[in-house]
Amino acid sequence: MTADAAQSTRWPVEHAPVSSEDYRGAISRLPTGIAVITAPTPDGPAGCTANAVLSLSLRPPSLLVSLATGSRTLAAVLEAGAFAVNVLTWPDHALAGQFATGSSDTRFRGVPWRLVHGVPVLDRSAVSAVCRIQQTVGLLDHTLVVGTVTWTRTGVTGATVLYRHQQHALEDER
Repeated sequence: MTADAAQSTRWPVEHAPVSSEDYRGAISRLPTGIAVITAPTPDGPAGCTANAVLSLSLRPPSLLVSLATGSRTLAAVLEAGAFAVNVLTWPDHALAGQFATGSSDTRFRGVPWRLVHGVPVLDRSAVSAVCRIQQTVGLLDHTLVVGTVTWTRTGVTGATVLYRHQQHALEDER
């Protein structure tokens, strides 16, 4: 390998900490689904955008979500003991921004939803799963929430994924 080729791949010269900016750029190349996490509250539904969602286990069916510690949605999830994962469809990809900012009433404005097992579920999601909290783990500035899946639904439209800071549509091949 030439010196020019080695430099273009940014191999480390020394052990320096990775900056948040460099990490964000690197991890943006990991395609990830965009979901809205929802939970009930006495004042109505709470929800936020999340892309740190993963399937954890088949026995029992379990999901793991990572929510910012101190967030309103995490507080609602913990209080309710349950939450829903709603994977966004391409026609609703703008909801990622809507659920990332603002108050709960503006987040749900114009968004059709219904209660399933006492948890708000978005009507037009590619996939929805209702979960009961099994365990939580505080880690760094987030809380990992493990939920046992009690209900699922798949929609008829493909999911939206995030890759290199851009949203992209996945086609459902039904």
